[in-house]
Amino acid sequence: MKSIEKTLFWKSINWVQRTVLGITSICIMMIVVINVFARYVLNIGIFGIEEMIVIIAMWMYWTGGIVATAENAHIKGDMLDMFIKSRKVKKTVTLVAHCLTVAGVGLFAWWGIEWTQWNLQLGQRTPGLRWLMIWSQIPLAISFVMMFLYSVYHLIREIFPIKDESAKEVTK
Repeated sequence: MKSIEKTLFWKSINWVQRTVLGITSICIMMIVVINVFARYVLNIGIFGIEEMIVIIAMWMYWTGGIVATAENAHIKGDMLDMFIKSRKVKKTVTLVAHCLTVAGVGLFAWWGIEWTQWNLQLGQRTPGLRWLMIWSQIPLAISFVMMFLYSVYHLIREIFPIKDESAKEVTK
């Protein structure tokens, strides 16, 4: 059976996430360079530029969280590996950690969706440009939902590991 990670759907989602991450990173860099040039060379301030940076940075930051969760590369403090030698105990600890991650991220996803809906009803706007604040709040809900789905996936992979087809013996 083909791994889900090799499907077009998975690769497309991965491409979208990385594209958003790349575009937002480039946009923030360009805005900061323009702002520094305008402020220190031209001695002018650009109205509302900080609001643009906040909105773009929220998309960059939370998309980065999605990518890290997809790769199961979030920050961990795995000191237990130094003390636990039994494979069975290590597997149990890993499963408990994945279960706690799913529960925690699931709770945050639910809260994020509720919070985003509430903020959407408020219709808050930025003070300068009067842009809807929801544009900086939507990525939080999206990211927690995606992180939850990836966490569930990693839990399932831990319970039912996929055998590596490239590991088959070539010699007979």
